[in-house]
Amino acid sequence: MKVLLLLLLAAAAYGQVPEPCRAPSDFESNVGIQDSTRGFYVRAKLSYDSRNMRIRRIEEVDESRTGKEFFDVLYLHNTMPGKEYRFNLRTKQCETRELNYPFRPIEIPMNATHMGDFTIGTKGAPHEGVEVSLWGDRNREEGFEWVGSFTSTGCVPVNDMFYSNRTGRVTTEFFDVTLGISDANVFIPPRECMGPPPP
Repeated sequence: MKVLLLLLLAAAAYGQVPEPCRAPSDFESNVGIQDSTRGFYVRAKLSYDSRNMRIRRIEEVDESRTGKEFFDVLYLHNTMPGKEYRFNLRTKQCETRELNYPFRPIEIPMNATHMGDFTIGTKGAPHEGVEVSLWGDRNREEGFEWVGSFTSTGCVPVNDMFYSNRTGRVTTEFFDVTLGISDANVFIPPRECMGPPPP
């Protein structure tokens, strides 16, 4: 009888372990990105499509050394090799380069650890706070650490902190998120980056 009771208690406790939720596969958002290693802050309009591994950001970059810059940046990880198009909106110059790192989806990794739940805003007053789950992941072999928070309803990203030897520590805050992509053409490279038309 005691063994049966222990098994029931263990099963009940195991059943209460939170599982990672599924984040939206495509959305648009405003973001704030702090890169403390390289010393800049970015405000951007983000378009994100994880199914096709594409990200577009219209950026306002505050660099501590050079002041403000404005970029239209497109990351296409769905080509071999991946491509980055970086169009400087001030100088009208475009840089194109190969992406030598994999696409990192904005989601909770399947092996992430649940670190707790909390409320952003006021708790207890109806519609005055947002319930959020905090998750973390670390892989010493690949040399990265990640902590992210997602809404309990809808699994919408709120915060993403990523550290690797390649990137240093980068923290991204998401706000004004809307699900879906309002204009599919947003993932077409700027025409200034495509070179002159053939004769």
